[in-house]
Amino acid sequence: MRIGCVIMASGEGRRFARIAGAGRNKLLADAGGMPLVVRTVRSVPAARFEVVVSTRWPEVARVLDGMAPGVPVALHEGGFRSDSVRAGLAAGDARWDGCLFVPGDQPLVSPASYEALARAFEGDPTRAWRLAWQGAPASPVLFPRACFGALMGLAGKDGGSSLLRCGAVDVSMVEAVRAEELMDVDTPEDLEAVCRVLEGMAG
Repeated sequence: MRIGCVIMASGEGRRFARIAGAGRNKLLADAGGMPLVVRTVRSVPAARFEVVVSTRWPEVARVLDGMAPGVPVALHEGGFRSDSVRAGLAAGDARWDGCLFVPGDQPLVSPASYEALARAFEGDPTRAWRLAWQGAPASPVLFPRACFGALMGLAGKDGGSSLLRCGAVDVSMVEAVRAEELMDVDTPEDLEAVCRVLEGMAG
């Protein structure tokens, strides 16, 4: 079974830039010694998932070309979440049985949690699977191939979560190993919190 993974790296990061300063792309902010988006890409087990990065930022594409060679980057123009979903999925392999969508600012998902998502999907590839903590649903989300048409048909601000909300696909949850895995970066304070977790893991 082949499972793709689209790293969603097109967000504007307005809250981050409003605090940290205009022109600062949070995806390129330092997260424990490497850009945040690079750390997210490297967190995904390449032996399990075929990774594609979807971004509208040329600077992100350039950094990934140097620090994550071999990882395809789908550079697109649209500013909506649906544009990023479509670009990433279109750049993937048509033979994928499923596709995991990972926010580019969520770098702490563990290999064990990624493995649990893959195993759950292999057990039932007809439904969507999403990471959760104590029953609360979160990201990333793994969609079955049957949803690819609907994902490619998204428009405007809609992302894959719109399919989950409307009941277009059955969804089950996989518990993360640690609560910290669900952390994402919206503000400089969030980034500092992520860096503290990384320091603790390294120590």
